[in-house]
Amino acid sequence: MFHQLSQRERLILLAGGLFLLVVLGWFAVISPYRQAMAALDGKIAARQNQLEDLRGLQQQYLQLKQSLEQAERRMDQATTFSIFAFMENLAGRHVDRANLVSMRPQPAAEREGFREESVEIKLDRVGLGQLVGLLQDMETAESPLQVKSLRIKTRFDDKRRLDSVLTVAAYGRSR
Repeated sequence: MFHQLSQRERLILLAGGLFLLVVLGWFAVISPYRQAMAALDGKIAARQNQLEDLRGLQQQYLQLKQSLEQAERRMDQATTFSIFAFMENLAGRHVDRANLVSMRPQPAAEREGFREESVEIKLDRVGLGQLVGLLQDMETAESPLQVKSLRIKTRFDDKRRLDSVLTVAAYGRSR
């Protein structure tokens, strides 16, 4: 049947077949291949982002682990630490004895091999610099200390002076 067609009809039929073959090749092979490659490129980018996130988490974990080890070493070194005596001495260095209204030890608590001793300190008519100095010195204590609560009010008679109540806890290993 192909031989009965004229030269022009054969060329048109061959061009149409070639066009149909190119379109089928595009939609059956090339387009799915490009889509699969684009999807894989997207997955590679997502995995690279996950890897960067994981590296960031690894750095954070190592920093936290190092901080924990330092805190544990500080706890081991502070075997004879008395928070009441330490805070009384520290408060005496930063505020006058008249401004130190009260210091009340709180009941000690023990959990998971650690003990927590705390003391509540009430200060009246202190300056902001005195209070900040006290808090800064607590950061460098030989035993790990934590300010569990801090309430600050300005004085009604002198706005430059503060009344504050803070609860400070010291942590150590159970004996």
